[in-house]
Amino acid sequence: MFLGIHAFGGDDEPESNPTTSPQPTGNPSNGGDNNNGELGNATGQAKTATEKLQGIGYGCSDLFNTAQGAHRGCFKYEGATEAEAVFQFQADGTIIGVQLTSQNEDNVNNAAVTFDAELQALGNDTFGGDQVKQIQTAVKNGQKSQKVGSTWGEFQLRNDGDTLELSGGKSGMDSLDLPRKTFDTTEPQMVTRLKAKQYVCTSSCSKQVGKYGSQRVYFYASEGEGIKQIEMSASGDPADVKKALPTAVNDAFGALTGGDIAALKSYIQAHSDGKSYASYVAGWRVEITGNATDGYSSQRINISYETFFV
Repeated sequence: MFLGIHAFGGDDEPESNPTTSPQPTGNPSNGGDNNNGELGNATGQAKTATEKLQGIGYGCSDLFNTAQGAHRGCFKYEGATEAEAVFQFQADGTIIGVQLTSQNEDNVNNAAVTFDAELQALGNDTFGGDQVKQIQTAVKNGQKSQKVGSTWGEFQLRNDGDTLELSGGKSGMDSLDLPRKTFDTTEPQMVTRLKAKQYVCTSSCSKQVGKYGSQRVYFYASEGEGIKQIEMSASGDPADVKKALPTAVNDAFGALTGGDIAALKSYIQAHSDGKSYASYVAGWRVEITGNATDGYSSQRINISYETFFV
């Protein structure tokens, strides 16, 4: 239904990156070029929902925030649980579209508890308590997929046990257009530039790290267009990964042009402590995840365009 957060757990408890800058950021036409994981203005329902989500551990940022409206995402990592509440709102704070998700592959109950908490944090003031109860009942009934009608609008619920997703739009309202984000570099150009750095490129570009590890750069673009998703990762011995991931990041950004590279690289470098983060940065969605044990480590950075279907 929409892009989720890829979490891998780990010794350090992951956390999202709460930011509370009151400055307006960006616009839909340029994707919020001044937005480096910050929050713009919000009143009414949007302000209330944001504060309640932050109060239960979510970190929030804006994809864009203008006089016409805003697109906000609130993200949370807690142990094996990963969750997000993405919503759009008008200038007066009226929420017009929502996407909620909660996932925990290790504990179905924890996924449901987290989903219910974010549903109430956003929904009680936006949809009304009665409408929230309708959705809660649908979840408890355990159906895999169903439409849930309400006086606010129509919701689509998906319940796979370890993953719960809810999307819906306010009746009579259209969602706000998202910025079209691509780098200038195409897939063939990226392959050529990474091969020059001794990467082996098939479906992705990779090179061996240590005895059993690897560093990898994956990217995706529509034919003839610039790259719109790129992922940098490293896995293997923890000491090797600690060196390999920054190298993969530098190699990837060194091969890219356009697409707000300076802001993206700055954000990644500022969140390189091994914990998990998700935020909007310069109109892109950035997810930083990883895990580590005594003998094995895996870390991943994903940069992608945002999707929003309600």
